[in-house]
Amino acid sequence: MIEVVAKLGRGPVFLAGEMLECVITFTNPLSVSSTSASSEMLAWASAQIHCQFHASENRVALPPSDGSKPDVQAENETVFVPNRGERGQCILSTPPKILFCDLRLDPGESKSYSYCETLPIDGPPSFRGQSVKYVYKLTIGCQRVNSPIKLLRVPFRVLVLHGLKDYQCPQDEAVAPSNPFLEEEEGLKKDSRLADLATELLMAATSRRSLRRSLLLKHAILTYM
Repeated sequence: MIEVVAKLGRGPVFLAGEMLECVITFTNPLSVSSTSASSEMLAWASAQIHCQFHASENRVALPPSDGSKPDVQAENETVFVPNRGERGQCILSTPPKILFCDLRLDPGESKSYSYCETLPIDGPPSFRGQSVKYVYKLTIGCQRVNSPIKLLRVPFRVLVLHGLKDYQCPQDEAVAPSNPFLEEEEGLKKDSRLADLATELLMAATSRRSLRRSLLLKHAILTYM
């Protein structure tokens, strides 16, 4: 038996365009002193983000099905399909990333792997209504040799703020040479800039709304007088 624990770096809420970071830990929980203690082997593990869309058939008139044949891979338990068994349609997915191949864990041993992925800027926001739902999940799949794939799903929320899609990196940063040792640091800097820009956009929208409300209130007072 192997225990898998996934922990998001800074909570379950993200802006579209931000980088999601998750630490995934694989543990052999058996004690070394246990009489049944033995090493555990995993052939591979991968991770992928997807957004699942579901609509209530009683409330929403969906277009007719194209009548295509079902995806054979979705029914094959030896193929990594993150949305296997979920209701609705997968409308967005990131490329799968391999965490490892051929992992051996001795009794009591743990190994952690970091998964990082930038959330698509053009994806829909998370939404849970009575008629439609848009749900984002990070799915980790792992498999023993000659065994079915096991899936662990981590739900999270994505917020879409109008104006962020037009955000561009400064010119000097866009043409800077890439350094694999600084990719994580650059990702954190970009997230910080996105957060600052989101704050500015929200403050601007709030200020305009407050000004408009004050003008309407002033007009109403003048009209009454």
